This record gives sequence, C-alpha cells and structure tokens, in this order.
Amino acid sequence: MNFVEKVRRNHGIEHATVHVLSEANPNLSVVGRADGGGFAIIGDVDPETLLSAALEALRRMQNGQSALAVHPRCGTMLVTMGALTAVAAFLALGRKPKLSRLPDAILATTLAAFVAQPAGLALQKYVTTSPNVQAARVVGVTRKNFAGMEFWHVDIEWTGETSSALE
Repeated sequence: MNFVEKVRRNHGIEHATVHVLSEANPNLSVVGRADGGGFAIIGDVDPETLLSAALEALRRMQNGQSALAVHPRCGTMLVTMGALTAVAAFLALGRKPKLSRLPDAILATTLAAFVAQPAGLALQKYVTTSPNVQAARVVGVTRKNFAGMEFWHVDIEWTGETSSALE
C-alpha cells in the first residue's frame, strides 16, 4: 500500500475514533492529524480512553460502519469552504473590485459556503479518507512531543508491516 493510501485509511480511523469519543463526551474538543503510522490526537483525552475508542472505532468500521470515516468538523471542510468562498468572492468582485459589487460578493460567498458542506463531505468520502481498514490493527498509543506540545499518537499497523511502536 502506498503512503497516500495509508494516510487516507488512517484518516478514516481517526474520524471514527473521534465519533466514538464524542458519543461518550458530546462536548469533546480535540484536533486530529493522520500520518503514515496512524494519527495524532491533541486535546484533553487520556491514553486509555483514546486506545479504547480507537479499538472500538476500528472494530465498527471493519464491521461495515464505513460512514464513520467522514466527520463534519474535519479540516477538509474548512479548506473546502475557504477555497470555494475565495473563488466566489474573486468571481463576484472581478479584477477591479468596486463597492457596488459587495452585495454580489456576499451572495456569492454565502452560496459557496452553502455548497461547501456537501462538497467537503464528498471530498472526505472520496479523496481524503478511506473506510478500507480491514487490514488495520491498532497497536498502541504513544505520547509524543513536537515543539513543546505534547499529544497522543495512535499507532496503526497494516497487514504485512512491522510497527515501530512495538520494536
């Protein structure tokens, strides 16, 4: 499996894990980031709870709950909205913006924001995540530190690969 596909699958497991964590704590506030070895979670969650949620998320995805791979608060949603509203504003204002075009820009960016939600969900479903996690195995949660910020990393192993978390 290539690196991009591995990140897409880990991104799906990350989303599913956040769904499971949110079921227990609807006010949960975390940030996640997938990589080739799993995914990082930044926020107020203890490692045992995170491990349990990741295992449950993976089990549920492997049993057919592929919709868990998509999350409404994913960064893909923000990027999609930013890109679509920027293009809409540019098109509405033209090369020489005039104050008289401001209502057109407001309407165009509002419509773009409205379209961004389903577009962002579709981008997640078909581009930035993958529910194809049958060959995945959660092997642990490790504490990481980057630039003085501590976070947890959920280590994921794929069939036929050796996890650095266990070495």
